[in-house]
Amino acid sequence: MNVTKQGEGLVSVLTVQIAQADYTEKVNNVLKDYRKKATVKGFRPGTVPMGMVKQMYGKYATVEEVNKLVSEALQNYFKENKLHVLGEPLPNEGQKEVNWDKDTDFEFLFDVAVAPEINVELSKKNKADYYKITVDDKLIDEHVEGYCGRYGKQEDVETIEGTEFVAGPLKCVGAETCTERGSLLLTRMKNEKELAKFKAAKKGDTVTFNPKKAFEDEEETKLFTGAKADNAAAMEADYEFTIEALKRYTKAEVNQELFDKIFGKDAIKSEADFRARIKSDMEANFERNSDYKFLADFRKKLLETTAIELPEEFLKRWLIEANKENEKITPEQIENEFPLFMEDLRWQLISGKFVKDNNIQVSPDEIKEAAKEYTRFQLAQYGMLNAEDKMVEQWSAEILKNRDEVNRLYEMEENKKLIAFFKETIKLNEQEVSLEKFNEMVSEK
Repeated sequence: MNVTKQGEGLVSVLTVQIAQADYTEKVNNVLKDYRKKATVKGFRPGTVPMGMVKQMYGKYATVEEVNKLVSEALQNYFKENKLHVLGEPLPNEGQKEVNWDKDTDFEFLFDVAVAPEINVELSKKNKADYYKITVDDKLIDEHVEGYCGRYGKQEDVETIEGTEFVAGPLKCVGAETCTERGSLLLTRMKNEKELAKFKAAKKGDTVTFNPKKAFEDEEETKLFTGAKADNAAAMEADYEFTIEALKRYTKAEVNQELFDKIFGKDAIKSEADFRARIKSDMEANFERNSDYKFLADFRKKLLETTAIELPEEFLKRWLIEANKENEKITPEQIENEFPLFMEDLRWQLISGKFVKDNNIQVSPDEIKEAAKEYTRFQLAQYGMLNAEDKMVEQWSAEILKNRDEVNRLYEMEENKKLIAFFKETIKLNEQEVSLEKFNEMVSEK
């Protein structure tokens, strides 16, 4: 078994030579195993003549073992010569057709693209903008208001202000009743004149109003009355609504009860501490946003300033070959998306150099912690800011069973370390901006 290389450009040709002596023993061992299992009429398992086994399975076994040797030879060559291969080796156009029935020695030719050397160094001479989002009192007030709304509750009331939920018997005036009961949130009513009829009422009263006028929307009217659109009488009619249930959603007060619900018992003991905690949490979240904008901007700059020559035709050919079994990916689609593929590949090569040169690694423990952090973030979106450790462990364990999720977490953690490396190595031009301004800058990209 021998591998030789021709050419020094972006794409070289590797010749893999496999002699009969390289695979004979392996093929014989495979055939012996087949013989033990082969079921042939007239023979007990294990007694089929070897000549018959070779006739039946010899060609198949040879093809399989030779292909294994070719793959092994290529991988060993790449490893021994420390080659970073782009894509996968592809058959060279000069490859002669193999006659598996007659040939005993084999020669395979492959086109191989090797990643170029990346010449990029960073120091304090490199500069980049870094945008820090300011957390002002207005943002904190909005966050406090959000917490109060999220942790509020519905309470039974007797009078109406215009924001309540009402429910009770419903009767159509002058037409057949479509539904016997109705319910609605008064804030859904768009017509002030119709809403005023409810504001003048109290629990237990019967209000006569016109749903079509109140909602000013046919779908809302159909939903409330139960009438079909072609039932003009029911859609146009007035309705008598007896207010049997009357509830008002009341926002939570800023007090110890609210602090405990959000952050756990006695974790926060004053409104000042509450606002300070909100500010620190927001700053931490905003720092992540700032980091990823910084990475996106610096990535763009490095791509623009780092010259990398790549074998485009080879890579297109490899993409088409790799996706030929996927009906959803056509050669036309590959052609259209090729510029994005090349940009991503160039970034992989640039970032890969920094990762390798600076020994940036992500450990399994860091992946586990990342899964827990992501789980806590997800639970927080549903108001569970203090989820029990057991729940976090269970949910994060499920995430780690998904290979795609693990790869996503790995990339995320590696990006964090790259960002930290860049921030330490280059000179940052820090600028404070409002959240509104920051979002404008992000949306412009």
